Amino acid sequence: MSRAPNNFLYILLKNRIFIIKVFAIVMSITIGVTYLLPKKYTVTTVILPPEEQASPAMSLGGLSLGEFAGFFSGGMGYSLPLMTTLADVYSEILNSRTLIDHTILSTGYLDSLDFTERYETQPEVALFLARKAFRKNYSATVTSSGFIQIEVTTGKPMYSVEISERVVSLLDSINTSITVARYRTSREGTENQLVVAQAGLENTTAAILRFEEEYGTILPNEELAQVMSVLADMKGRYIETTMMASAVRNGIRSGTTAQLLELETTAGALRQSIEMIEYGSSSDGVDLGVGLGNLPPAMIQYARLQTDFEMQLKMSTALELQVEQALIQEASITSSLRILDPPRHPGWKSKPKKLYIWIELFLVTTVFLGVFLFSRERWHQLRREDPEIWNKWNTLKQEIKNDFRRKKRK
Repeated sequence: MSRAPNNFLYILLKNRIFIIKVFAIVMSITIGVTYLLPKKYTVTTVILPPEEQASPAMSLGGLSLGEFAGFFSGGMGYSLPLMTTLADVYSEILNSRTLIDHTILSTGYLDSLDFTERYETQPEVALFLARKAFRKNYSATVTSSGFIQIEVTTGKPMYSVEISERVVSLLDSINTSITVARYRTSREGTENQLVVAQAGLENTTAAILRFEEEYGTILPNEELAQVMSVLADMKGRYIETTMMASAVRNGIRSGTTAQLLELETTAGALRQSIEMIEYGSSSDGVDLGVGLGNLPPAMIQYARLQTDFEMQLKMSTALELQVEQALIQEASITSSLRILDPPRHPGWKSKPKKLYIWIELFLVTTVFLGVFLFSRERWHQLRREDPEIWNKWNTLKQEIKNDFRRKKRK
């Protein structure tokens, strides 16, 4: 075994002229081919982690009016799966067929590959092949820090910049359209709630006018006025909480089971408190003493009408403001993309990397050449030192040739 390295070195030195010629031919061809390979330029764009567009919202009864109206939640109008971020969503959009097709069609990518004339009668085939070529030179990934990195490679640096800018523009356009749709859906939901509240306000106003025409105006005492104020506020909060729970239960608004149970518990407690105030006792039989139920019937009816009117008026006014705010939001949507590294001229080609190619070809040639020379030397050694085995191999070789000859004759 100790003689093996010496034997291998001897074989290399013995065939030094052959080795030099092979390396000269292989490396000359390799160097020539690498200089003939077309240059490619990679443009890298880095986008900061996206954030949810948020704007200050008014509140009613301690709850956001957006939540009260059953607005969608989530950065782009839908709930995200577990362990999924907005950066992952943006990455999926960037790698989607829709965005890639729009980029190909709007940047002349088909013409750059000469697919337009070649597949003039088969545009769908041209788009399919262009999409395959585009994906080989395009990548959009999420880095470990949550940044979005886009890489575009073409034969011209400024064309790579153009495609990168178009990709970013399309991403921003899609994101904006989703945000606009989210705000529009939210506004329409709020407008529906406003219609219901205004109808309730009109009915309550008409009921109060009919009551005053029949009984006249009843001035409540100080204690009754305080009870009416508290009752109106609690009824408003009860409606808000009930609507919130209904939105979560029906999937209009995202929320956990614990949040839904909390909303339902709060609504039940408010309903029980309203019953206590109106009737002087709860459904559980707990007596609170003086309640609205112990007052004269006319005063009870007027107090209820008055609290309903105040609640409907408060709701209608707040919803009108929310609709106006939603219209302003739709008109003032701006780009939510924050670019850390915008697409620019890379300054130097990215492919081919000639030095790497030369080193790899040199190492591969060295391995194959060493294996070839060592195998050839062992073959000659076997022929000299063990002619019997050599003759067996020659006989087997001749038999194999005869087998093929018989097949040809048949």
